[in-house]
Amino acid sequence: MVELELPDHIVTTRRDGSRVVVLHRSLAVIGAEKVEIRNARSTAGLPLLGLALVIGAGTWVALTRGALPFWVLVALLFFCLIVAPIAVMGLVSALMGADVVVDGRKGLVTFQQGFLGMGIGTRELVPFGRIDHLEITIEGDEPDRWRDQADSLRQFALVLVKDNERHLTLAQIPVPASTQEDGMDRALATAQAIGAVAGARVDIPEGWELVEASAPESAKPSTAEPSPPVGKKQRRKKRSRG
Repeated sequence: MVELELPDHIVTTRRDGSRVVVLHRSLAVIGAEKVEIRNARSTAGLPLLGLALVIGAGTWVALTRGALPFWVLVALLFFCLIVAPIAVMGLVSALMGADVVVDGRKGLVTFQQGFLGMGIGTRELVPFGRIDHLEITIEGDEPDRWRDQADSLRQFALVLVKDNERHLTLAQIPVPASTQEDGMDRALATAQAIGAVAGARVDIPEGWELVEASAPESAKPSTAEPSPPVGKKQRRKKRSRG
């Protein structure tokens, strides 16, 4: 597989050589033949808090040697029975699970189970041959929500479109309107990496165009920026990168 050039301002490189693009509470981990979209390590905070509360409740019961009122003991028991497994599964999902795996060797896009499935069980499989294209969508930029004003946030979504026109969301990236170019660059870099592994084209929203990022002449990765406003008759056609 040819090494894909991605913009340095949104990509970091790990010690093992894989590259990482930060999305929203998730990461796109990009390898030579595999792309994984997994939870960020920061999402482990809530499960760790749950485990700490369970341990605290158990310690409290042990220190009081069962002297607490019966209804308190029952409440603590139910709390531990409910919170402990959810916290453990959430911790496993944050540290080891993945939401989406694009595997070039297997020729498959695997959508993993969500929170209760620890991110490791298969929810849906999409062979590369069933992929029609990848597309990036954006919400919040149309001035039609309140007094013809656009939203202060931009919601970018990376979507896999199958040959039967079914749409499957791979990742979502909400960003402030003032940094929408950064949000688009992160979505585009992830889409280009997946497209390179799966052999699928990438479509970007109307009103955006591909440009060359500042980089050495030997390697200029593509980013995107809003197209200059033009009249309806002169509107630029949407450009895509396969």
